[in-house]
Amino acid sequence: MTNDYGEKVDPVGFGEAIGICFKKFLVFEGRAKESEFWYFFLFQLGGSIITYAIHPALNLVFQLITFFPYFAVGCRRLHDINKSGWWQWILLTGFGAILLIIWWATEGTTQGNSSSAYKSIKSNVTKKTRSKRNDLTDELEDLQELYEEGTLSEEQFKKAKNKLLK
Repeated sequence: MTNDYGEKVDPVGFGEAIGICFKKFLVFEGRAKESEFWYFFLFQLGGSIITYAIHPALNLVFQLITFFPYFAVGCRRLHDINKSGWWQWILLTGFGAILLIIWWATEGTTQGNSSSAYKSIKSNVTKKTRSKRNDLTDELEDLQELYEEGTLSEEQFKKAKNKLLK
């Protein structure tokens, strides 16, 4: 199953989650299941407590090492519930942290993006091409338009194009 951010992912164990997060430390696309996010969250929290107890400077090093993997898995986790990863910035401002935590704990989705901007762009494209939607060329042009407007990422564009061409 897919949503606007990619294919559904399967739950993982603790060690596997840590490995995935460090391997994908700069991957902000795709999705992360609850288990992947929460196991890394526990790893980061536990590691922070232990390293701070040993020495605050060691804790700083640990925080620097885990910052990007934690931010990336948080972004992918938000994608799993069909939210933009940009919502994490509200955590950095101090406002809305409770909302972000609730979203991270939410069950993943397979539905499309429900933002009004997305609906508006999709509606405009539909209106422009309503009379000639049955033609494959027109479908591909619609996809290209959505990609150029920034509504679809390159990965989403390629997947949708491949679906149409099959």
